[in-house]
Amino acid sequence: MKTKENFRKRSRGYVSYLMVLSLGVVMIMMMVASYNASVTSQDVSKVTTLRIDYADKEEEILRSIVNLVPNRAIMAMRSGSNDSAATRQAVRWKSLFSEALDQANARTSVDSDLKSQFGLDNTFQATAGDSAYGNILTTFDPIEPDPHSWDVSPGTGRIMGPGFPAPLDSANSTMLVRDRLYPIISREKVYRDRAQAHLGLPVDEHPEFNLIPYPNIRFGYAEPGQPFVAKRNWWAFSLDLAEDDDSRTGVDNMERDFVVSVFEIPSQLAISAEAFAVLGKHADGSAWENAVVEGGVFATRARIEEGMTLSRISGRRGIEIDDSAAVGNMQAGSSPFAPGVRERFEVDHETFMPVSLASEAGRAAFFPINRGASFFDRHAHNPETDVLSSTTWDEYSVGAKQCAMRLDITDTVDEYNPMPTALRFEYLKGGSLQVLDIRLDENPSDAALPAGYIRCAVEGETVNFPYPVDVAYGRNGSFYYESAASGDVQFTNARFGDPLVGSLKYGYYRPSYPFKVALLQDEKWCVEVYPERMEGFLETVGADDLSVNHSLVVNVAYPGHAYLEQPSIPCTELDYGVVLKECADLSKFDKGFSLVTNLRLYIADDFNTIAVPPPLDSGIPSPYYPPSSLFAPEKRYGAEIDPFKLSISGQVGNLAGDSGGGGDSAVHLLDLKTGSDVDVAHSNIAVNLTQIRHPSALPPVTMMNWLVMVEERRAELYVTQDP
Repeated sequence: MKTKENFRKRSRGYVSYLMVLSLGVVMIMMMVASYNASVTSQDVSKVTTLRIDYADKEEEILRSIVNLVPNRAIMAMRSGSNDSAATRQAVRWKSLFSEALDQANARTSVDSDLKSQFGLDNTFQATAGDSAYGNILTTFDPIEPDPHSWDVSPGTGRIMGPGFPAPLDSANSTMLVRDRLYPIISREKVYRDRAQAHLGLPVDEHPEFNLIPYPNIRFGYAEPGQPFVAKRNWWAFSLDLAEDDDSRTGVDNMERDFVVSVFEIPSQLAISAEAFAVLGKHADGSAWENAVVEGGVFATRARIEEGMTLSRISGRRGIEIDDSAAVGNMQAGSSPFAPGVRERFEVDHETFMPVSLASEAGRAAFFPINRGASFFDRHAHNPETDVLSSTTWDEYSVGAKQCAMRLDITDTVDEYNPMPTALRFEYLKGGSLQVLDIRLDENPSDAALPAGYIRCAVEGETVNFPYPVDVAYGRNGSFYYESAASGDVQFTNARFGDPLVGSLKYGYYRPSYPFKVALLQDEKWCVEVYPERMEGFLETVGADDLSVNHSLVVNVAYPGHAYLEQPSIPCTELDYGVVLKECADLSKFDKGFSLVTNLRLYIADDFNTIAVPPPLDSGIPSPYYPPSSLFAPEKRYGAEIDPFKLSISGQVGNLAGDSGGGGDSAVHLLDLKTGSDVDVAHSNIAVNLTQIRHPSALPPVTMMNWLVMVEERRAELYVTQDP
């Protein structure tokens, strides 16, 4: 039987094959699309992860920059920083940036030492964000349009526009050029007219330090946003961690602008202690009885005792607060460092806490400049040469080297008799240092004259003395004398008589020196200093006035001497001393008066108790006293007679440093001693401490602090007059 094929069924099978094929193509296309979406998602995730990685690295780099800037700035002020290309290279900004990358571990995501510890030396690392950053100036560069030959954009000598701080200026063109390559700190960098719109006071009157707003940071040396006395050095730069490898990573356009600042802050708080300070109690445990503290307090480490009230305190290593003490708006008994306390305070009061540590400031660091014992002794330092900055480190940080006038003990009888036999006094005349050597044991002009007389005229000449002096007329042991002579003095026989007939005679004068050597209580040789006599003496020798010769350092010139030795700190009874007398009226010192010595200082008379009118338009309340500062390793109140009562106003400080120990290392700022080394009764001490709020109130010599910070310059936050 014959069969017949059914071609219809074959036709249906052929159509089914096409449908399967079409469906397969569609599915393949969907798989390709899904794969492409997955790849795109991975690319986005990769870029996002890289950006997060870069942001984390960036934060650590900026923190490293904050720590490195003061180190490099000090290097630029040290001797030898400009003696070769290698030493200059180590100080440059690009060297600083490279070290910041190393400190932040930004070149690799896993440190090589860490890999070795885990036995991963031979592993392959696939992190695209790792980079050698071989060309630092690609990652860090100046703000456009500044040329790439500069390391940074300095804030000196020009206005950079909105969003930048007030510019500084300098007449030193070399320093302006170096500021593009090195972090230069110099006393020659000052405020001029172009900065006036950003500052609180006229720049003509206050070029070095002015009133500027305190930055909005948690470290509360001053109140955020409020004016304080300082000078702000700053440099701007752009940072783009991705630019060096953007072709490999596909990440670009991450450039951000930053400003790194060094605020030079002269000590201005009511209490400034580079030490472990105990506030509110004496060493014997008794409370401060008559102490008023108005304004801020800074201490490396502090313990605030019961009953003490402060408006604000800042520290570096730690602050302990008794349950019954109060600081600002903080309630007694609250711990500022307990979790959540700080955040709750900021929410409730819309401001930072009045208790702060430098470590809490984020991209900021606070550096008190404390040279310790060398601050008092200008002979403890070698000459500084080949320095990048126009201000050397010792000139900047050693108070003894900042004084306009210098008084040294230069000779003594012998190793067994410490009586000083010579002094050397240096002062400024026409801006140049003049030297006056004074022998106390002999007279170089004429053996018959008492010590201290200086020849000034030949017979027949007239000399004008604006202030009273002792004069002598004669020769070869024959002299006539006159005391307290002033005005025009004619050295003639008609005035004095003829002490030696037939011979040519000479005129001599003896200034009323503002210092002398004397025994204290018949047992300790001291140099007595009389500030009230200083103006008359300087007029006599033709020196610059007290607005220039405003500070005095008293030291022992021990280097290279057979018998004189470097004074000990703590002071001993074998060391010399300095006695301050006739010092109540400092009104002639219109720029203030400062005394620095590495000897024990005895304040024998009332000091700076005559008020003067405050500077015009300063807003400083009366009574106002000329700004003054006394720096010595030890102070004693009284000399021949111990005072019964002491009253202290202004600011107090301490440079003892903080060893990190316990109670033995603590300093008690109001534990005072008399000249006879007896403790002043606590009930007889009255203290009124206030904060300096105007640069006119700064004394000639003061301690210095640096506040270093980095902040981003963001376009949406620009304001035309943003200081």
